[in-house]
Amino acid sequence: MGPLTAALASLLAADISAAASRVKRNAALWSVIGLLLVTAYVFALAAAFLYLSARYSPVAAAAAIAGALVVTALVLVGIIMSLQNRDRRRQEERRRRTQMQTNLTLLAAAGILRKQPLLAVATAVAIGALLGTGKRRGRKHDD
Repeated sequence: MGPLTAALASLLAADISAAASRVKRNAALWSVIGLLLVTAYVFALAAAFLYLSARYSPVAAAAAIAGALVVTALVLVGIIMSLQNRDRRRQEERRRRTQMQTNLTLLAAAGILRKQPLLAVATAVAIGALLGTGKRRGRKHDD
């Protein structure tokens, strides 16, 4: 088992180092892309200001750009709030559905236990398995 374990550990280490290098490379590239996009945004704002200040006064141009940015920010805040409300409603519905499934399982188990007491051990094991898998699934969805 020693050589097999060493080979598996070596493969795992190679996979981890390859994944780490990919993550580092992607992080560096996304940082450069983000910097370029921010720079392009600043220059677009400057160009819009220069264009508007040629047609209107510089104060009116700055106020128009500021107003547009405020309106855009408010729209984005509204979108974020609606997405958060939707996520909260989905999570509450998921929780209600899980509670309903648990209650129905317990009711079914109680009915089986009353009618056939010999199945008590098998039913208890099945209930434990159902409740155990439900908990694991819930943790994965919350992440």
